[in-house]
Amino acid sequence: MRYVSVRRQQVRLLGSQRLLAVLNDAGIRVSSLGYAGGFTGSLRLSFEDAVDDAARAVDQAIELSARSLIMLPGSQALHIRKHAEQSIRMGLQMALSHAGQRSLKLLVPNESLFCSGLGLADDFYRPSGEFLEWLHSSTGTQVQPLIVVRGHQRISSLPTGWKQSVQNGGVLRLCPQCGQYERNARRARRLARILSQRQLSHDSGDRELQVTGN
Repeated sequence: MRYVSVRRQQVRLLGSQRLLAVLNDAGIRVSSLGYAGGFTGSLRLSFEDAVDDAARAVDQAIELSARSLIMLPGSQALHIRKHAEQSIRMGLQMALSHAGQRSLKLLVPNESLFCSGLGLADDFYRPSGEFLEWLHSSTGTQVQPLIVVRGHQRISSLPTGWKQSVQNGGVLRLCPQCGQYERNARRARRLARILSQRQLSHDSGDRELQVTGN
């Protein structure tokens, strides 16, 4: 294992320097840091508070030399669709502006990263059309999709164009089924095989598959 995804709660608990020391001793780097965002207010933050929190998260990600920062845009909530999308775009652009010329990438999930039982299913945005098409048309190249794959989900049901998105910098995140260890392992191996295939002549081959814990 060369990379690990870290939550901001873990950074606050251990401290960034202590966490980095532990990871460096094991030869592990931080792949992604999560989470920040909620620009539409659905996560109980005002737009201004969400922007400030995103800026703090950007600073943490840079300090940890993370490759990416996971941004939860927030749902449409009580906004009209146009205003919700405008708020999301502005929030992401302000986070990128805070990062400056650094190579930090922002990852936006296409589905909720939380269990719906927690009452936090409003962490992601549902556009009227295809998610990947909406994201690519609304943001720059430093904003990429975090494509969520559930343990029970058929790969054929993933968003249209997901392979192309991953080849261009997007990331897959496998959320395993509890207790289904063999099935989870098979799913992870299959996704890894798909990611190892070079289908485009300009493909860099730098693809990422994140696997969460049960």
